[in-house]
Amino acid sequence: MVTGATGLYGRSLVPRLLERGARVRAVSTRPPPEDFPSAAEGVEHLAGNLSDPRFADRAVDGVDGLFHLAGRRGSISIQVARGATMLAANTLICMTTLEAARRARVARIVYTSTVSVYPPMEVYREDLTWTANPHPGNEYVAWAKRIVEKLIEAYRIEYGMENIAIVRPVNTFGPHDDFDPKTALVVPALIARALAGEDPFVVWGDGSAVRDFLYVDDAVDGLLLAYERGLGKGPINLGSGRGYSVRELVEAVLAVTGVRPQVVWDTTKPAGEARKVADITRARELLGFAPSVGLEEAIRRTAQWHRAHSRAAAKAGAG
Repeated sequence: MVTGATGLYGRSLVPRLLERGARVRAVSTRPPPEDFPSAAEGVEHLAGNLSDPRFADRAVDGVDGLFHLAGRRGSISIQVARGATMLAANTLICMTTLEAARRARVARIVYTSTVSVYPPMEVYREDLTWTANPHPGNEYVAWAKRIVEKLIEAYRIEYGMENIAIVRPVNTFGPHDDFDPKTALVVPALIARALAGEDPFVVWGDGSAVRDFLYVDDAVDGLLLAYERGLGKGPINLGSGRGYSVRELVEAVLAVTGVRPQVVWDTTKPAGEARKVADITRARELLGFAPSVGLEEAIRRTAQWHRAHSRAAAKAGAG
């Protein structure tokens, strides 16, 4: 079973599972798009609200393995403005789904958390999560994910459950992402703005802030490895293993998209923390995780997909 199956991670994971011969139950809040794998290809799709215990029980019935990807995500501004939704919805969806999976005795579970659970620090290391509160810009999603990680810890204590892997991906992007600049995360937002021909191209801060980015196919590699090797081993970061400055990111987006606008660095706007990079030592040692798609190539693949998708959508609309 894959929750959030029609989202960024799910659209990459479901085909990979089918390639491995799995039968997949894909769960999302609405019917799948036309290009989603069909029942004839081995996918059963369920649409519903996983915060409803009755639907969650139905969804996990007969399931051997679970990749729990479902949850609300969005830009920092969305996370702050819709904090109550982010906290309540993410907590309810995750806790209800995992409790249903526990009752159904699902054998193997991968829970997708986030590096937002960490307090402000330059390098994210798994054992430093609870040393302070998360950053205020991410705190509502972060606390939802922290609470569910605590539930998994409590499962181990009360029920002896060692069958759950916890992964904490960094900012992940790729095809099927959200490209609406009003709601998207940084990379797809920059790609969409560049392809839309924005000029001047305004970016908050001075470009010196360093962040960790991961291409979705590499993230899915990590999910599959966690399913095989990460059960009961505590939280594991999934990242690139290095940081990129926002200036490097903007330069890569403009180079890949082939546009040359005037770039304006708006230093009156907040740039966030100076450096945020994930330590992926545990992922390498426990899972054998080794991301293979560099930043520029990841941006190229994502931009190509978005350009083609936009043209197809425009053609369909015109027709």
